[in-house]
Amino acid sequence: MDRQLIAQRGRHLEYFTIAWNSLEGLVAVVAGALAGSISLVGFGVDSFIEVTSGGVLLGRMSVDADVGSENEMRSSV
Repeated sequence: MDRQLIAQRGRHLEYFTIAWNSLEGLVAVVAGALAGSISLVGFGVDSFIEVTSGGVLLGRMSVDADVGSENEMRSSV
């Protein structure tokens, strides 16, 4: 498989993961606040930490895809 195609698929999966964790975190924090459950709020906060991790991973994958493009351009010259 082409490296750029794999990186693109990875980015799509990571966008989905970020959206899912954002929704999960929001629901958990609101439900935990309404129920007075510190553990549910903590679970929601953990989801937001995972969103931050996903954002870092997206940035890393973008750099990796750009490096792959540069290497392909150098190889064709």
